Amino acid sequence: MRSPKSEKRRIFCPYSVGRKEKPLADVDLALLAQQNAEILEELRALRREVAELKEQSGRTLDFERRNDPRRPNSLTQR
Repeated sequence: MRSPKSEKRRIFCPYSVGRKEKPLADVDLALLAQQNAEILEELRALRREVAELKEQSGRTLDFERRNDPRRPNSLTQR
């Protein structure tokens, strides 16, 4: 039974034996679109998180370089 809100399409096998096309599956396009949107939103959130972590790691690395006692300070060396 088809849901009134969703559109289903039947996918046919192009290499079917004989002249009849055999249906492979009923595809709920609305459900696929919803799942795709959810996946894309999660991917965007992960990309934002990765960008934030890269920024934080860069700041931490800069701080550690500036405060490394083994590294000569260019101002005191002159």
